This record gives sequence, structure tokens and C-alpha cells, in this order.
Amino acid sequence: MGTTELRQSIHRIIEQADERFLRMINSLAAEYAKEDTTVAYRAGTAITKAELHQELKEAEEEIERGGGMTIEDFAKASSKWD
Repeated sequence: MGTTELRQSIHRIIEQADERFLRMINSLAAEYAKEDTTVAYRAGTAITKAELHQELKEAEEEIERGGGMTIEDFAKASSKWD
């Protein structure tokens, strides 16, 4: 089923739905649309979709500038960790 067929099917379902179902769908759609929806955690701290996109953008820019660390450099550095 393609996008057009899915939309048509959902429209038919919504037209016949009761209030409880509509509230559930509305809640689901609102959460889906939020930019600050938690998508991951780092050391127990939530990371939002917008924050993750920003971190990825910054990482890509650093790579383009030649920044970062090779796997060999990482292995050397990590071997000194206690």
C-alpha cells in the first residue's frame, strides 16, 4: 500500500472513529511532530531529536575540517586509561 492509499484508508477510519480513538491518534500525532521528543539517552540524560541533529551536523563539519581521531590514535589514548 502506497502513501496515497494509506492516507485514504486513514481518512476513512477517522471519519468513522469514536472520540476515544481520535484522542489517541491526536496524541500520537502530537508526539510524532514534536522536535523535542527524546530519541536517545547519554549517561541517563535525554537527547532530543533536535539536539541529535545538531550534534551530527557539528560532527560532520569537524570531519570536513579534518578533525577527529584515527582508530590508531584512539587505541593509543585509550590504552592509557585506568
